[in-house]
Amino acid sequence: MRLNQILIGLGLLLLLAPIVLPAPPGMSDTAWIALGLALVMALWWLTEALPLPATALLPLAVAPILGIAALEDTARSYSDPLVILFLGGFLIAKAIEKSSLHRRLAGVLLRLAGTSPRQVLAAIMLSTAFLSLWISNTASAMVVAPIAAAIASSQRDYPDFGTTLMLGVAFSATIGGMGSLIGTPPNAIFASYVSTTYGLNVGFAQWAAVGMPVALVLLLLAWLVLVWVSPRLGKKALTMSYGRQQAGMQTAERRVAIVAGLTALAWLSRPLIEWLIPMITLSDAGISMLAALALFMIPDGENGRLLDWDTAGSLRWDVLILFGGGLALAGIIQQSGLADWIGSSVQLIAHWPQLTVLFVIAALIVYVGELASNTAMAAIFLPIAGAVATGLGTDPVAFILPIALAASIGFMLPVATPPNAIVFASHAVTRSSMLRAGAPLDVIALFITLGAGSILGPLVFR
Repeated sequence: MRLNQILIGLGLLLLLAPIVLPAPPGMSDTAWIALGLALVMALWWLTEALPLPATALLPLAVAPILGIAALEDTARSYSDPLVILFLGGFLIAKAIEKSSLHRRLAGVLLRLAGTSPRQVLAAIMLSTAFLSLWISNTASAMVVAPIAAAIASSQRDYPDFGTTLMLGVAFSATIGGMGSLIGTPPNAIFASYVSTTYGLNVGFAQWAAVGMPVALVLLLLAWLVLVWVSPRLGKKALTMSYGRQQAGMQTAERRVAIVAGLTALAWLSRPLIEWLIPMITLSDAGISMLAALALFMIPDGENGRLLDWDTAGSLRWDVLILFGGGLALAGIIQQSGLADWIGSSVQLIAHWPQLTVLFVIAALIVYVGELASNTAMAAIFLPIAGAVATGLGTDPVAFILPIALAASIGFMLPVATPPNAIVFASHAVTRSSMLRAGAPLDVIALFITLGAGSILGPLVFR
Protein backbone atom coordinates (compact mmCIF):
# COMPACT_ATOMS: atom_id res chain seq x y z
CA MET A 1 0.00 0.00 0.00
CA ARG A 2 2.83 2.41 0.84
CA LEU A 3 4.44 1.75 -2.56
CA ASN A 4 1.16 2.59 -4.27
CA GLN A 5 0.99 5.89 -2.38
CA ILE A 6 4.53 6.72 -3.53
CA LEU A 7 3.62 5.87 -7.13
CA ILE A 8 0.47 7.99 -6.95
CA GLY A 9 2.51 10.90 -5.61
CA LEU A 10 5.15 10.46 -8.31
CA GLY A 11 2.43 10.44 -10.94
CA LEU A 12 0.96 13.67 -9.62
CA LEU A 13 4.41 15.26 -9.78
CA LEU A 14 4.75 14.15 -13.42
CA LEU A 15 1.36 15.72 -14.12
CA LEU A 16 2.17 19.02 -12.38
CA ALA A 17 5.80 19.40 -13.49
CA PRO A 18 4.99 20.68 -17.03
CA ILE A 19 2.83 23.40 -15.50
CA VAL A 20 5.73 24.93 -13.55
CA LEU A 21 8.66 23.97 -15.81
CA PRO A 22 9.22 25.50 -19.26
CA ALA A 23 8.61 23.37 -22.35
CA PRO A 24 11.63 22.07 -24.29
CA PRO A 25 12.62 24.06 -27.40
CA GLY A 26 10.25 23.48 -30.29
CA MET A 27 7.49 22.00 -28.13
CA SER A 28 4.30 23.93 -27.45
CA ASP A 29 3.03 24.38 -23.90
CA THR A 30 -0.03 22.27 -24.74
CA ALA A 31 2.11 19.40 -25.99
CA TRP A 32 4.34 19.71 -22.92
CA ILE A 33 1.37 19.37 -20.57
CA ALA A 34 0.00 16.50 -22.67
CA LEU A 35 3.33 14.73 -22.23
CA GLY A 36 2.90 14.97 -18.44
CA LEU A 37 -0.56 13.43 -18.73
CA ALA A 38 0.75 10.62 -20.96
CA LEU A 39 3.59 9.86 -18.53
CA VAL A 40 1.40 9.69 -15.43
CA MET A 41 -1.11 7.43 -17.21
CA ALA A 42 1.71 5.20 -18.44
CA LEU A 43 3.16 4.99 -14.90
CA TRP A 44 -0.16 4.15 -13.26
CA TRP A 45 -1.18 1.69 -15.98
CA LEU A 46 2.16 -0.13 -15.80
CA THR A 47 2.27 -0.29 -12.00
CA GLU A 48 -1.49 -0.47 -11.31
CA ALA A 49 -1.07 2.13 -8.59
CA LEU A 50 -4.73 2.91 -9.26
CA PRO A 51 -7.25 0.49 -10.79
CA LEU A 52 -6.73 0.53 -14.55
CA PRO A 53 -10.18 1.96 -15.41
CA ALA A 54 -9.75 4.66 -12.75
CA THR A 55 -6.55 5.80 -14.48
CA ALA A 56 -8.47 5.72 -17.77
CA LEU A 57 -10.80 8.42 -16.40
CA LEU A 58 -7.89 10.84 -15.91
CA PRO A 59 -8.31 12.62 -19.28
CA LEU A 60 -11.93 13.43 -18.42
CA ALA A 61 -10.90 14.84 -15.06
CA VAL A 62 -7.80 16.87 -15.87
CA ALA A 63 -7.63 17.59 -19.62
CA PRO A 64 -10.24 20.40 -19.48
CA ILE A 65 -8.71 21.86 -16.29
CA LEU A 66 -5.21 21.89 -17.81
CA GLY A 67 -6.54 23.42 -21.04
CA ILE A 68 -5.27 20.67 -23.35
CA ALA A 69 -8.68 19.42 -24.51
CA ALA A 70 -12.32 20.39 -24.13
CA LEU A 71 -14.50 18.11 -22.05
CA GLU A 72 -16.89 17.39 -24.92
CA ASP A 73 -13.98 16.41 -27.20
CA THR A 74 -12.47 14.12 -24.57
CA ALA A 75 -15.82 12.57 -23.68
CA ARG A 76 -16.40 11.53 -27.31
CA SER A 77 -13.54 9.05 -27.01
CA TYR A 78 -15.47 7.10 -24.38
CA SER A 79 -18.30 6.56 -26.88
CA ASP A 80 -16.04 6.12 -29.90
CA PRO A 81 -17.29 3.66 -32.56
CA LEU A 82 -14.60 1.24 -31.36
CA VAL A 83 -16.06 1.34 -27.84
CA ILE A 84 -19.54 0.74 -29.28
CA LEU A 85 -18.12 -2.16 -31.30
CA PHE A 86 -16.69 -3.56 -28.06
CA LEU A 87 -20.05 -3.19 -26.33
CA GLY A 88 -21.87 -5.00 -29.13
CA GLY A 89 -19.26 -7.74 -29.25
CA PHE A 90 -19.41 -8.23 -25.48
CA LEU A 91 -23.21 -8.53 -25.64
CA ILE A 92 -22.96 -11.14 -28.40
CA ALA A 93 -20.40 -13.02 -26.31
CA LYS A 94 -22.77 -12.94 -23.32
CA ALA A 95 -25.55 -14.45 -25.44
CA ILE A 96 -23.17 -17.16 -26.63
CA GLU A 97 -22.29 -17.96 -23.02
CA LYS A 98 -25.96 -17.87 -21.88
CA SER A 99 -26.93 -20.42 -24.53
CA SER A 100 -23.81 -22.57 -23.85
CA LEU A 101 -22.95 -22.40 -27.55
CA HIS A 102 -19.35 -21.61 -26.62
CA ARG A 103 -19.11 -24.95 -24.80
CA ARG A 104 -20.21 -26.82 -27.92
CA LEU A 105 -17.73 -24.92 -30.09
CA ALA A 106 -15.04 -25.60 -27.51
CA GLY A 107 -15.84 -29.29 -27.69
CA VAL A 108 -15.47 -29.32 -31.47
CA LEU A 109 -12.12 -27.58 -31.24
CA LEU A 110 -10.91 -29.94 -28.51
CA ARG A 111 -11.83 -32.96 -30.60
CA LEU A 112 -9.85 -31.57 -33.51
CA ALA A 113 -6.84 -30.38 -31.51
CA GLY A 114 -6.44 -33.38 -29.21
CA THR A 115 -5.59 -33.38 -25.52
CA SER A 116 -2.24 -31.58 -25.55
CA PRO A 117 -2.52 -28.07 -24.03
CA ARG A 118 0.13 -26.81 -26.42
CA GLN A 119 -1.79 -28.17 -29.42
CA VAL A 120 -5.02 -26.59 -28.19
CA LEU A 121 -3.21 -23.27 -27.75
CA ALA A 122 -1.84 -23.59 -31.30
CA ALA A 123 -5.30 -24.42 -32.68
CA ILE A 124 -6.87 -21.40 -30.96
CA MET A 125 -4.13 -19.10 -32.22
CA LEU A 126 -4.29 -20.42 -35.79
CA SER A 127 -8.08 -20.06 -35.86
CA THR A 128 -7.95 -16.49 -34.56
CA ALA A 129 -5.13 -15.45 -36.90
CA PHE A 130 -6.95 -16.91 -39.90
CA LEU A 131 -10.11 -14.96 -39.05
CA SER A 132 -8.05 -11.78 -38.66
CA LEU A 133 -6.92 -12.04 -42.27
CA TRP A 134 -10.48 -11.38 -43.42
CA ILE A 135 -12.29 -9.51 -40.67
CA SER A 136 -11.00 -6.93 -38.21
CA ASN A 137 -8.74 -8.22 -35.46
CA THR A 138 -11.30 -6.81 -33.01
CA ALA A 139 -14.07 -8.95 -34.48
CA SER A 140 -11.93 -12.09 -34.69
CA ALA A 141 -10.92 -11.76 -31.03
CA MET A 142 -14.57 -11.30 -30.05
CA VAL A 143 -15.56 -14.46 -31.95
CA VAL A 144 -12.86 -16.73 -30.50
CA ALA A 145 -12.52 -15.35 -26.94
CA PRO A 146 -15.71 -17.05 -25.58
CA ILE A 147 -14.61 -20.37 -27.09
CA ALA A 148 -11.17 -20.07 -25.48
CA ALA A 149 -12.74 -19.13 -22.15
CA ALA A 150 -15.02 -22.18 -22.29
CA ILE A 151 -12.09 -24.52 -22.94
CA ALA A 152 -10.09 -22.97 -20.11
CA SER A 153 -12.95 -23.13 -17.60
CA SER A 154 -13.27 -26.90 -18.09
CA GLN A 155 -9.64 -27.60 -17.14
CA ARG A 156 -9.49 -27.79 -13.34
CA ASP A 157 -5.95 -29.19 -13.41
CA TYR A 158 -4.64 -26.14 -15.27
CA PRO A 159 -5.56 -23.01 -13.29
CA ASP A 160 -3.23 -20.86 -15.43
CA PHE A 161 -4.34 -22.28 -18.78
CA GLY A 162 -7.04 -19.63 -19.15
CA THR A 163 -4.45 -16.84 -18.96
CA THR A 164 -2.28 -18.45 -21.62
CA LEU A 165 -5.21 -19.24 -23.90
CA MET A 166 -6.75 -15.76 -23.71
CA LEU A 167 -3.41 -14.08 -24.35
CA GLY A 168 -3.03 -16.40 -27.33
CA VAL A 169 -6.32 -15.07 -28.72
CA ALA A 170 -5.22 -11.43 -28.32
CA PHE A 171 -1.73 -11.87 -29.73
CA SER A 172 -2.80 -14.01 -32.70
CA ALA A 173 -5.63 -11.60 -33.59
CA THR A 174 -3.11 -8.78 -33.85
CA ILE A 175 -0.56 -10.90 -35.72
CA GLY A 176 -3.11 -12.33 -38.16
CA GLY A 177 -4.15 -8.83 -39.16
CA MET A 178 -0.62 -8.12 -40.32
CA GLY A 179 -0.90 -10.76 -43.04
CA SER A 180 -3.67 -9.12 -45.06
CA LEU A 181 -4.05 -5.68 -46.61
CA ILE A 182 -7.44 -5.32 -44.90
CA GLY A 183 -6.42 -6.99 -41.64
CA THR A 184 -5.47 -3.86 -39.71
CA PRO A 185 -5.62 -0.09 -40.44
CA PRO A 186 -1.83 0.57 -40.64
CA ASN A 187 -1.66 -1.77 -43.66
CA ALA A 188 -4.31 0.23 -45.49
CA ILE A 189 -2.67 3.52 -44.48
CA PHE A 190 0.60 2.29 -46.02
CA ALA A 191 -1.15 1.34 -49.27
CA SER A 192 -2.96 4.67 -49.42
CA TYR A 193 0.16 6.71 -48.66
CA VAL A 194 2.44 5.06 -51.22
CA SER A 195 -0.31 5.22 -53.84
CA THR A 196 -0.88 8.94 -53.29
CA THR A 197 2.75 9.94 -52.82
CA TYR A 198 4.68 7.58 -55.08
CA GLY A 199 2.05 6.34 -57.52
CA LEU A 200 2.50 2.70 -56.49
CA ASN A 201 -0.67 0.64 -56.18
CA VAL A 202 -0.30 -2.05 -53.52
CA GLY A 203 -2.47 -5.11 -54.18
CA PHE A 204 -3.57 -7.90 -51.86
CA ALA A 205 -1.05 -10.31 -53.34
CA GLN A 206 1.84 -7.86 -53.01
CA TRP A 207 1.08 -7.17 -49.38
CA ALA A 208 0.56 -10.86 -48.64
CA ALA A 209 3.99 -11.66 -50.11
CA VAL A 210 5.47 -9.69 -47.21
CA GLY A 211 2.76 -9.76 -44.58
CA MET A 212 2.02 -13.49 -44.60
CA PRO A 213 5.62 -14.63 -43.92
CA VAL A 214 5.89 -12.05 -41.14
CA ALA A 215 2.57 -13.16 -39.63
CA LEU A 216 3.45 -16.86 -39.79
CA VAL A 217 6.86 -16.37 -38.17
CA LEU A 218 5.42 -14.09 -35.48
CA LEU A 219 2.58 -16.51 -34.79
CA LEU A 220 5.06 -19.32 -34.16
CA LEU A 221 7.22 -17.09 -31.97
CA ALA A 222 4.18 -15.84 -30.02
CA TRP A 223 3.20 -19.47 -29.36
CA LEU A 224 6.76 -20.20 -28.16
CA VAL A 225 6.73 -17.15 -25.86
CA LEU A 226 3.42 -18.20 -24.32
CA VAL A 227 4.71 -21.75 -23.82
CA TRP A 228 7.87 -20.30 -22.26
CA VAL A 229 5.99 -18.12 -19.76
CA SER A 230 3.73 -21.10 -18.89
CA PRO A 231 6.29 -23.78 -17.95
CA ARG A 232 3.66 -26.24 -16.67
CA LEU A 233 1.88 -26.26 -20.01
CA GLY A 234 2.02 -29.66 -21.67
CA LYS A 235 2.86 -31.79 -18.64
CA LYS A 236 -0.63 -33.23 -18.37
CA ALA A 237 -3.32 -33.93 -20.97
CA LEU A 238 -6.51 -31.90 -21.01
CA THR A 239 -9.80 -33.40 -20.01
CA MET A 240 -12.22 -33.92 -22.89
CA SER A 241 -15.53 -33.22 -21.15
CA TYR A 242 -16.65 -30.84 -23.88
CA GLY A 243 -15.42 -33.13 -26.63
CA ARG A 244 -17.83 -35.92 -25.73
CA GLN A 245 -21.08 -33.95 -25.96
CA GLN A 246 -23.71 -36.04 -27.72
CA ALA A 247 -26.91 -34.02 -27.26
CA GLY A 248 -28.21 -32.08 -30.23
CA MET A 249 -28.15 -28.30 -30.35
CA GLN A 250 -30.87 -26.61 -28.32
CA THR A 251 -33.11 -23.93 -29.84
CA ALA A 252 -31.25 -21.11 -28.11
CA GLU A 253 -27.89 -22.43 -29.33
CA ARG A 254 -29.08 -22.60 -32.93
CA ARG A 255 -30.56 -19.11 -32.88
CA VAL A 256 -27.52 -17.54 -31.23
CA ALA A 257 -25.30 -19.35 -33.75
CA ILE A 258 -27.36 -17.90 -36.61
CA VAL A 259 -27.14 -14.35 -35.24
CA ALA A 260 -23.41 -14.63 -34.50
CA GLY A 261 -22.75 -16.20 -37.91
CA LEU A 262 -24.69 -13.50 -39.75
CA THR A 263 -22.81 -10.85 -37.74
CA ALA A 264 -19.42 -12.30 -38.70
CA LEU A 265 -20.61 -12.60 -42.33
CA ALA A 266 -21.71 -8.95 -42.30
CA TRP A 267 -18.35 -7.85 -40.89
CA LEU A 268 -16.62 -9.84 -43.61
CA SER A 269 -18.79 -8.69 -46.50
CA ARG A 270 -19.47 -5.10 -45.45
CA PRO A 271 -17.60 -3.54 -48.43
CA LEU A 272 -19.56 -5.76 -50.83
CA ILE A 273 -22.90 -4.89 -49.16
CA GLU A 274 -22.14 -1.16 -49.38
CA TRP A 275 -21.19 -1.56 -53.05
CA LEU A 276 -24.39 -3.49 -53.85
CA ILE A 277 -26.64 -1.17 -51.80
CA PRO A 278 -24.92 2.26 -51.94
CA MET A 279 -27.80 4.06 -50.21
CA ILE A 280 -27.00 2.44 -46.84
CA THR A 281 -24.01 3.14 -44.61
CA LEU A 282 -22.70 0.27 -42.53
CA SER A 283 -20.01 0.10 -39.87
CA ASP A 284 -18.63 -2.72 -37.75
CA ALA A 285 -19.99 -0.97 -34.65
CA GLY A 286 -23.45 -0.56 -36.18
CA ILE A 287 -23.53 -4.22 -37.22
CA SER A 288 -22.62 -5.31 -33.69
CA MET A 289 -25.39 -3.12 -32.24
CA LEU A 290 -27.98 -4.53 -34.65
CA ALA A 291 -26.93 -8.04 -33.62
CA ALA A 292 -27.08 -7.20 -29.91
CA LEU A 293 -30.58 -5.70 -30.22
CA ALA A 294 -31.72 -8.74 -32.19
CA LEU A 295 -30.53 -10.98 -29.36
CA PHE A 296 -32.67 -9.01 -26.88
CA MET A 297 -35.73 -9.50 -29.12
CA ILE A 298 -35.46 -13.10 -30.35
CA PRO A 299 -37.13 -15.76 -28.13
CA ASP A 300 -34.89 -18.53 -26.82
CA GLY A 301 -37.59 -21.24 -27.14
CA GLU A 302 -37.98 -21.50 -23.34
CA ASN A 303 -40.20 -18.47 -22.56
CA GLY A 304 -37.21 -16.14 -22.49
CA ARG A 305 -34.98 -14.19 -24.84
CA LEU A 306 -31.57 -15.03 -26.24
CA LEU A 307 -30.18 -12.18 -24.12
CA ASP A 308 -31.63 -10.45 -21.05
CA TRP A 309 -30.41 -7.48 -19.09
CA ASP A 310 -29.49 -9.50 -16.01
CA THR A 311 -26.98 -11.35 -18.21
CA ALA A 312 -25.87 -8.21 -20.05
CA GLY A 313 -25.35 -6.31 -16.81
CA SER A 314 -22.55 -8.70 -15.80
CA LEU A 315 -20.22 -7.80 -18.67
CA ARG A 316 -16.93 -5.96 -18.03
CA TRP A 317 -18.00 -2.30 -18.25
CA ASP A 318 -14.63 -1.33 -16.78
CA VAL A 319 -12.92 -2.55 -19.96
CA LEU A 320 -15.05 -0.16 -22.03
CA ILE A 321 -13.90 2.70 -19.79
CA LEU A 322 -10.30 1.50 -20.04
CA PHE A 323 -10.31 1.48 -23.82
CA GLY A 324 -12.15 4.81 -23.94
CA GLY A 325 -9.38 6.29 -21.79
CA GLY A 326 -6.76 4.93 -24.17
CA LEU A 327 -8.55 6.53 -27.13
CA ALA A 328 -8.88 9.81 -25.22
CA LEU A 329 -5.15 9.86 -24.49
CA ALA A 330 -4.38 9.04 -28.13
CA GLY A 331 -6.53 11.96 -29.27
CA ILE A 332 -4.85 14.34 -26.82
CA ILE A 333 -1.37 13.22 -27.93
CA GLN A 334 -2.31 13.96 -31.52
CA GLN A 335 -4.35 17.15 -31.10
CA SER A 336 -1.95 18.79 -28.66
CA GLY A 337 0.92 18.61 -31.14
CA LEU A 338 2.89 16.12 -29.00
CA ALA A 339 2.79 13.49 -31.75
CA ASP A 340 4.04 16.03 -34.30
CA TRP A 341 6.86 17.04 -31.95
CA ILE A 342 7.88 13.40 -31.52
CA GLY A 343 7.75 12.97 -35.29
CA SER A 344 9.81 16.07 -36.06
CA SER A 345 12.41 14.99 -33.52
CA VAL A 346 13.08 11.93 -35.66
CA GLN A 347 14.49 14.22 -38.36
CA LEU A 348 17.43 14.89 -36.03
CA ILE A 349 18.72 11.35 -36.60
CA ALA A 350 18.34 11.31 -40.40
CA HIS A 351 22.13 11.27 -40.80
CA TRP A 352 22.50 8.03 -38.84
CA PRO A 353 22.94 4.63 -40.58
CA GLN A 354 19.76 3.52 -42.34
CA LEU A 355 19.08 0.46 -40.18
CA THR A 356 19.56 2.52 -37.02
CA VAL A 357 17.09 5.14 -38.22
CA LEU A 358 14.60 2.41 -39.12
CA PHE A 359 14.96 0.86 -35.68
CA VAL A 360 14.48 4.16 -33.84
CA ILE A 361 11.37 5.12 -35.81
CA ALA A 362 9.87 1.63 -35.48
CA ALA A 363 10.62 1.49 -31.74
CA LEU A 364 8.94 4.87 -31.25
CA ILE A 365 5.84 3.64 -33.07
CA VAL A 366 5.73 0.42 -31.05
CA TYR A 367 6.19 1.90 -27.59
CA VAL A 368 4.22 5.13 -28.06
CA GLY A 369 1.58 2.96 -29.73
CA GLU A 370 1.22 1.00 -26.48
CA LEU A 371 -0.53 4.12 -25.17
CA ALA A 372 -1.84 5.70 -28.36
CA SER A 373 -3.63 4.45 -31.45
CA ASN A 374 -1.46 2.41 -33.81
CA THR A 375 -3.58 3.85 -36.62
CA ALA A 376 -2.63 7.37 -35.52
CA MET A 377 1.02 6.37 -35.18
CA ALA A 378 1.05 4.99 -38.73
CA ALA A 379 -0.63 8.11 -40.09
CA ILE A 380 1.91 10.34 -38.34
CA PHE A 381 5.14 8.43 -38.90
CA LEU A 382 4.77 7.05 -42.43
CA PRO A 383 5.08 10.51 -44.06
CA ILE A 384 8.01 11.28 -41.74
CA ALA A 385 9.69 8.03 -42.72
CA GLY A 386 9.14 8.88 -46.37
CA ALA A 387 10.85 12.23 -45.91
CA VAL A 388 13.75 10.59 -44.06
CA ALA A 389 14.10 8.00 -46.84
CA THR A 390 14.31 10.75 -49.43
CA GLY A 391 17.01 12.46 -47.39
CA LEU A 392 18.95 9.21 -47.17
CA GLY A 393 18.63 8.67 -50.93
CA THR A 394 17.04 5.23 -50.48
CA ASP A 395 13.89 3.65 -51.92
CA PRO A 396 11.13 5.25 -49.82
CA VAL A 397 8.58 2.43 -50.27
CA ALA A 398 11.01 -0.28 -49.12
CA PHE A 399 12.08 1.99 -46.25
CA ILE A 400 8.51 2.68 -45.12
CA LEU A 401 7.26 -0.91 -45.30
CA PRO A 402 8.99 -2.23 -42.13
CA ILE A 403 7.68 0.80 -40.23
CA ALA A 404 4.13 0.11 -41.43
CA LEU A 405 4.46 -3.48 -40.22
CA ALA A 406 5.83 -2.36 -36.85
CA ALA A 407 2.84 -0.05 -36.34
CA SER A 408 0.65 -3.10 -35.68
CA ILE A 409 2.81 -4.35 -32.79
CA GLY A 410 1.35 -3.89 -29.33
CA PHE A 411 1.29 -6.77 -26.87
CA MET A 412 2.17 -5.28 -23.46
CA LEU A 413 -0.82 -3.27 -22.25
CA PRO A 414 -4.61 -3.74 -22.32
CA VAL A 415 -5.01 -0.35 -24.03
CA ALA A 416 -2.46 -1.09 -26.77
CA THR A 417 -4.85 -2.90 -29.15
CA PRO A 418 -8.55 -3.81 -29.19
CA PRO A 419 -7.80 -7.58 -28.91
CA ASN A 420 -5.74 -6.91 -25.77
CA ALA A 421 -8.66 -5.02 -24.22
CA ILE A 422 -11.12 -7.76 -25.20
CA VAL A 423 -9.22 -10.56 -23.44
CA PHE A 424 -8.52 -8.28 -20.48
CA ALA A 425 -12.28 -8.46 -19.91
CA SER A 426 -11.62 -12.06 -18.87
CA HIS A 427 -10.73 -12.32 -15.19
CA ALA A 428 -8.02 -14.80 -16.19
CA VAL A 429 -5.89 -12.02 -17.70
CA THR A 430 -4.19 -9.47 -15.47
CA ARG A 431 -2.06 -6.49 -16.31
CA SER A 432 1.05 -8.26 -15.02
CA SER A 433 0.41 -11.45 -17.00
CA MET A 434 -0.03 -9.47 -20.22
CA LEU A 435 3.12 -7.47 -19.51
CA ARG A 436 5.16 -10.59 -18.73
CA ALA A 437 4.33 -12.23 -22.06
CA GLY A 438 3.89 -9.08 -24.13
CA ALA A 439 7.11 -7.25 -23.27
CA PRO A 440 9.47 -9.86 -24.79
CA LEU A 441 7.10 -10.38 -27.71
CA ASP A 442 7.19 -6.64 -28.48
CA VAL A 443 10.98 -6.80 -28.78
CA ILE A 444 10.93 -10.00 -30.85
CA ALA A 445 8.24 -8.63 -33.17
CA LEU A 446 10.14 -5.37 -33.63
CA PHE A 447 13.22 -7.19 -34.92
CA ILE A 448 11.21 -9.63 -37.06
CA THR A 449 9.19 -6.91 -38.78
CA LEU A 450 12.27 -4.79 -39.43
CA GLY A 451 14.31 -7.73 -40.71
CA ALA A 452 11.60 -9.28 -42.88
CA GLY A 453 10.37 -5.93 -44.17
CA SER A 454 13.89 -4.78 -45.08
CA ILE A 455 14.62 -8.04 -46.92
CA LEU A 456 11.29 -8.74 -48.61
CA GLY A 457 10.28 -5.12 -49.27
CA PRO A 458 12.86 -4.41 -51.99
CA LEU A 459 12.07 -7.76 -53.64
CA VAL A 460 8.31 -7.22 -53.78
CA PHE A 461 8.03 -3.44 -54.25
CA ARG A 462 10.63 -2.72 -56.93
